[in-house]
Amino acid sequence: MSIELRLRPIGATDWEEYTRANAAAFGWEPNSEQLAEIEQIFEFDRTLAAFDGPEIAGTTSIYSFDLTVPGGALPTAGVTWVSVKPTHRRRGILRQIMQRQLNDVHERNEPLAALWASESIIYGRFGYGLAAQNVEFTIDRLRTSLARETPSCGRTRLVRREEALEAWPAVYDEVRARQPGFYTRSKKWWGHQTLRGPDVERRAGVRFYVQYEEDGRVQGYARYRIRGEGGTEGPTGTLSVVDLTSASESAYTALWQYLFGVDLIGTITATHRPIDEPLYWMLADPRRLVRRPYDSLWLRLVDVPPAMEGRRYGAAGRLVFELRDPFCPWNEGRYELEVGAEGARCRRTDASPEVTLSAADLAAVYLGGSRLTTLRLAGRVEGEWATLRRADAIFSWDPLPWCPEVF
Repeated sequence: MSIELRLRPIGATDWEEYTRANAAAFGWEPNSEQLAEIEQIFEFDRTLAAFDGPEIAGTTSIYSFDLTVPGGALPTAGVTWVSVKPTHRRRGILRQIMQRQLNDVHERNEPLAALWASESIIYGRFGYGLAAQNVEFTIDRLRTSLARETPSCGRTRLVRREEALEAWPAVYDEVRARQPGFYTRSKKWWGHQTLRGPDVERRAGVRFYVQYEEDGRVQGYARYRIRGEGGTEGPTGTLSVVDLTSASESAYTALWQYLFGVDLIGTITATHRPIDEPLYWMLADPRRLVRRPYDSLWLRLVDVPPAMEGRRYGAAGRLVFELRDPFCPWNEGRYELEVGAEGARCRRTDASPEVTLSAADLAAVYLGGSRLTTLRLAGRVEGEWATLRRADAIFSWDPLPWCPEVF
């Protein structure tokens, strides 16, 4: 049974109740050290809580950032902390929260919203599409020989967190400028999210920071954890790569060579890696790299014309498409997209549509991570094959989208 609740942003006095409501939904226990870190980057004015009387029954929030899209960047609402208490599920609360939130994002003139989904079945009905996939992998350290050993012109160096905070943001921003799916990180975000201060993940192992330098300039970095173990059969410890970002080919190769050379390790794992990770092709025995793809970034076009005009495209051309978007009715209708050397123009039209698709499917192809021909085979979009192939060429982009961190 659907119920109407009072929806409003929270204040500082609601923080404890808000976190407990979210914890009840996700099954975690609020930790004062962890909450102190989160509070440093929280945007209270962009939160939304569903109140059932004095009780918070549902939550959501937004981190404000610019998301890199093909050839540019756009203001984006980074949706997070979405939850409904187990006591209030199946009563329409999530839908109310999502509707109010997208209305607010639209009023702020942010053309995009993005999130990481706890379950992939949730957000399609609200117009979010799977825009990027990531990969996690595992490999036996004894099987990490490279097909071609590449001599390095620089050096790798272990650093402290404080030095990483000074040097790494510039590397990240260099990569971010060309990598769809990356988003802006403030200095506060680096300190309290990416490179957390108090160690709230001790069970994951001891953490280390390593960077690659050439001529005194940092060109890449990696964060990793080691959970050491040993036995009569040799080292069984695990090295977990949390992040590896490189602004050059030499940095990428040198950092993996360094990680593969750490002693007393039995297994190396990595999460949140790009779907087109080059490492697979570098290994002498690539079959030993056991990979599992998974959905990462879900995207929502909140305002279609500025979103379509805010990216660049892989080919020139013209496409008329009809968009189905009942959840954000201001987007419904037919559009003409014209792409040329000077950029793109997207406007309403009465012309006959060549392609018909939903808001979720438009979001899926927006960053270049999916193809309309694939969605046509899946029965999700309508259009002639020749038209869809032409549209795929228009939407294509290199590199493929990659979001390296959960927000």
